[in-house]
Amino acid sequence: MTYARFLGLFVVLPILFLAVRYRRTFTRREMSALGILMIVVYTATIPWDNLAVKWGLWHFRPDLIWGITVGYLPLEEYLFFGLQTLLVGLWVFVRLRRVSLVPSAREAQATAPSRLQGRLGSDEVTS
Repeated sequence: MTYARFLGLFVVLPILFLAVRYRRTFTRREMSALGILMIVVYTATIPWDNLAVKWGLWHFRPDLIWGITVGYLPLEEYLFFGLQTLLVGLWVFVRLRRVSLVPSAREAQATAPSRLQGRLGSDEVTS
């Protein structure tokens, strides 16, 4: 499997699913935070990965990449940095939203009177 095909199947498709499914829930603030995170990721990862390939810690098979390299890395590796960050960031926003809503929903249900209790007052219920 080529690097590009891997990115398409396992990174781009899930990003598209999350982006379409939750498009109305992502806020501008979240997207700004994700942009800042991507800057941090690229800043930290580009030097490390370039050195690792230069020193022979790993390599990329020429027949599995597009052949466009910047420094010692193929273009697909740079795409992976950003796309993987985007995928994880979107997934985290979705999961955090669900986690943060669950306790407040439980509290609201616990404090709200039930519909049955509102219709049947204590006087009306006899045994």
